[in-house]
Amino acid sequence: MDKKVALKNIIKCCETRFNRGASDDWKHSDFIDFSREIQKETKINISTNTLKRVFGKIAVEDDYLPQYATIDALKKYSGHLPCDKNDNELIKSKSDSNIFLKFGFVWSFSIGLLVVISLYFLSKNEDINSGTIKVSNTEGLLPKTAFFDLQIPKSEDSIFMDFGDKSPLIYLEPEQTKITHVYLFPGVFKVNFKSGATVLAESKISVSLNKWLGLGFLRQRDIPNNYYAFPVLKNDKDSLFYISNEQLHKSGLDTLKPYFTRLCNFTPLKNHSDNFIFETTFKKTLQKKGISCTSVQFQISGIDNIIRFNFVNSGCSSRVINIVSEQIFLGTKNDLSRFVLDLNQWNTVKLINRNKNLDLFVNGKLLFRGTYKQSIGDLRGVFVEFRGNGYVKKLSLKSLNEENLYSF
Repeated sequence: MDKKVALKNIIKCCETRFNRGASDDWKHSDFIDFSREIQKETKINISTNTLKRVFGKIAVEDDYLPQYATIDALKKYSGHLPCDKNDNELIKSKSDSNIFLKFGFVWSFSIGLLVVISLYFLSKNEDINSGTIKVSNTEGLLPKTAFFDLQIPKSEDSIFMDFGDKSPLIYLEPEQTKITHVYLFPGVFKVNFKSGATVLAESKISVSLNKWLGLGFLRQRDIPNNYYAFPVLKNDKDSLFYISNEQLHKSGLDTLKPYFTRLCNFTPLKNHSDNFIFETTFKKTLQKKGISCTSVQFQISGIDNIIRFNFVNSGCSSRVINIVSEQIFLGTKNDLSRFVLDLNQWNTVKLINRNKNLDLFVNGKLLFRGTYKQSIGDLRGVFVEFRGNGYVKKLSLKSLNEENLYSF
């Protein structure tokens, strides 16, 4: 079956499911709703202009075919099943050209065709990967406004800006060259262009603060509407870090919803990236609600990667997510029950990193041993975070020679 014919079949199936009559009669608002339905169903965002091209509302060249990702999303949305195996030509790779060899076509013709197809796809890839993101300036410490210079890659699909702090994605106009964003949290953030689930150009920004900071917040994606921050000072060795519900209420935080508290320091450091000793002593406040999962996690952030370990209460190990540079350990796919602790008691965690070789001790017992390959880069910060409230008695990161780098 011809690719254009197969695409028409998918379009008809989409019209049937969308149930607003023939696409020839659709208005702009219909295409907006259609785009939302596709994104909800497939997690792929297709711009209204792209949909209008596919459905013939915007004039295109006779040989126009949308990107494979667009066709695949439409196919998934429509529930279209191929009438025969040839329908799958719409999402096959460029290696289909080898079929000519099987049928005995002349070698010169086959090689020529392969060259043409390769050049075509190389040019497409160049278009997709040609974008850049550069931090041109910053203003302030915390909050910090970042100014970005953009070269947006050519694409028939919509492209969005992800600022890396779980804030909403921002749609980018095709010719847009600048954008700004306010960061309310310290940390290292990966900034990128996204087209659907595909990450295009990527950059990083480090938001630093040379002091200890206490944070209280609802889900991070809800910032800045539900957010509380204050500097933390330790008066003596017996001082504890703790944010009470009363403090959170006064700041406007609704503690009836799931909330988090964090102690952090994001003073940038050089060296020691994969050689250090991290130690913290903490406990959670007693649970006043019914049966639920709660957690404590700590993170060491480098400019390139992070190390994060998560501890949970009994019965909740499926929710553990541990990150060791390029490695991710998911409780949904692995037995991470050893990361279950009695969080209502004082626990001391010690992580020793010797040139990318990790030993993690909890209350003096070895809990985890592993290695990683990709350096986390120069150190940028540390934090301990509670789901709900908690106490921190100690939080430190030292060099292997016992030099204090971060100390609370």
